[in-house]
Amino acid sequence: MASLRNALAPALLLASLTVTPALAQEDAAELPEGFNKKMAAKVAEVIDQVRPVRGLPAAEGVTYEVLDSEAFLAEIQAIQAEDYPTELIEAEEALYKRLGLIGPNKDLEALTLKLYDQQALARYEPETRAFKFLGPVKKIGATESLIVAHEYGHALQDQAFDLDAFYDVEPDVADEAWARAALVEGDATAVMYDWAARELKLSDLLSVSAEALSQQDANKLGRLPDILTRPLEFAYIDGYAFVNALRGRDDWAAVNAAFEKPPASTEQILHPELYPNELPVRIELPDIASALGPDWVASYEQTFGEMQTHVWLADGKKGASLFPALPAQLPNAEAAAGWGGDRLISLDGPEGAWAVVWQTDWDSKTDQQEFRSTAKKVMKDLPGAHSASNADVVGGLSSPVLVLVADSDATMGTLEDALGL
Repeated sequence: MASLRNALAPALLLASLTVTPALAQEDAAELPEGFNKKMAAKVAEVIDQVRPVRGLPAAEGVTYEVLDSEAFLAEIQAIQAEDYPTELIEAEEALYKRLGLIGPNKDLEALTLKLYDQQALARYEPETRAFKFLGPVKKIGATESLIVAHEYGHALQDQAFDLDAFYDVEPDVADEAWARAALVEGDATAVMYDWAARELKLSDLLSVSAEALSQQDANKLGRLPDILTRPLEFAYIDGYAFVNALRGRDDWAAVNAAFEKPPASTEQILHPELYPNELPVRIELPDIASALGPDWVASYEQTFGEMQTHVWLADGKKGASLFPALPAQLPNAEAAAGWGGDRLISLDGPEGAWAVVWQTDWDSKTDQQEFRSTAKKVMKDLPGAHSASNADVVGGLSSPVLVLVADSDATMGTLEDALGL
């Protein structure tokens, strides 16, 4: 799931500078467009202050680049095309529509590009050791310094733990990929906040808060589907809470150890007390497409995990926000807690027929019952046929719930026969 890391990556290089303490002495003509000597010196100063916060060896050879919005979006589109080929996007879009996660007329690729166009401000790119600003950058004030601190935190991670290798997980286990993303982003966010506590004045912090609140009305993040926005929020907000929990055990040494033994599921991020001992149940579905017949194909297979299962159970509804600048809470979190493992598959058949098989397992009978009853409520709004039962199509699950969704009653009957239900 390398695309989680790359999704915010702008590709067209407009300007670049290598950030070192000597940077401030460089001739202004050699600085990137939009940067002056004072701004470059401030970036170098923040980096010098961040290094001791994290306690990792200094990251060498990091470059900083400034891009305009057109280049930024062009890079996102290029990476999207490389990491998410058209057939994969279409299969994922079909699944989301079948489960009611996006509207029937929505374009997943367009929604994803819109999300990153609205939210991306900067990112660190491990392949080139480049930190990229979305320009124009008019100053390096408190907000920009926070971004520098966060992204330099990623540079320190990369040199110590090799982020490219860290993100190398199977693309059909998104839950594990998001768990790793939460560790990476939570770590960098903790570095940013630790640096801010040491170096920013109260007036700076109030200025940053006021800026965030002033942008809240203009922020259209809440208008996008939760299945797109919640994973990003999860990586930063829940990831930060997870890293804080680790630091409560053995400060940064515990965080370093987590890079060597990464969290295996979003459940572990949401419930840090479960890390590292409670591992998810690995579910392997049978060959359902063959059982359905020669005209059926499996178009998409994935593990949702607790975080994305919660998004589905929230059913597009939102609760209150804990703070005006934070996203609204999604309801029905308790129905997703107790997740033990899952595997879902989306299938396409003849003449437009389709089906979704989602096998889940739960930690207890109480968790099983809570998920099943909430799932039935969510599915009332879905078109076609649907069911949620305690069936186990793989064998050996302790507290299973099987969710089935199909385009029609006829397809549902065929599906149940194929599964031996």
